Amino acid sequence: MTYILYQVDAFTDRLFEGNPAGVMFTDSFLSAKTMQKIADENSLSETAFVVKRGNTFDLRWFSPKVEIDFCGHATIATAHVLHEEYGLEPPFIFNAKVGKLSVTIRKGLYVLNAPLPEIKPLVKPEIVEGVFNSVPIDSFKAGKDIYFVFDTFKEILNYKLNITKISKLSKNGVGITARYSGGFDIISRFFAPNEGIAEDPVTGSAHAALGSYWSRTIEKNKLKAYQASERGGVIWLEVLNNSINIIGNAITYMKAEIRITHKD
Repeated sequence: MTYILYQVDAFTDRLFEGNPAGVMFTDSFLSAKTMQKIADENSLSETAFVVKRGNTFDLRWFSPKVEIDFCGHATIATAHVLHEEYGLEPPFIFNAKVGKLSVTIRKGLYVLNAPLPEIKPLVKPEIVEGVFNSVPIDSFKAGKDIYFVFDTFKEILNYKLNITKISKLSKNGVGITARYSGGFDIISRFFAPNEGIAEDPVTGSAHAALGSYWSRTIEKNKLKAYQASERGGVIWLEVLNNSINIIGNAITYMKAEIRITHKD
């Protein structure tokens, strides 16, 4: 079978920045084993697999190692392909593990509406001893991921990733964050080596958690966030009563044809 695979840089309006995602449309989902192999072959943070279901779309995401419960940048990448490559008009409704997601377009930006995650304090924050250059001033858990809050943004910018130490903190994702300046409210980085992602370039799902945490902390419902990976990316956040808008740009990098010549 032959399929079209798109690669989109999300949370940026310039190629080679933001977070690249693969987007692949199929009539029905391939086996989980095949989708995992495709994601591993793509070697992107996530590859999205999309199946049309009436007026909505079923959506699944795979990192190079595992299936992911929620991926924001690949959802925006999917909406971008539907709009720019297929000429469809939003809103786009996606059915996913995390629940129902929707993407609209506002002033040229993609607006992903997602559930607002529950923020819980970490029970044993002392596990970070020796991992970072300074001691976190706060820590919390959202979904399967954990986050550490620092007093200064310099900790975020200057942190040199130690995969061995980060891997021991969580089987899933580890985020670090602080207040920022220069027109931004917050800064962050995100690591998930146990999911096949040493450092994620720009993480939409993490910003659902960061938006929930920081909106309460600084009493501000609209935030501008910067993720300080090597590629870098900008995300605007709007925290609502029970959901959050994760907002950003996207640009198509590649349209390719792939051939699946075997069956599992």
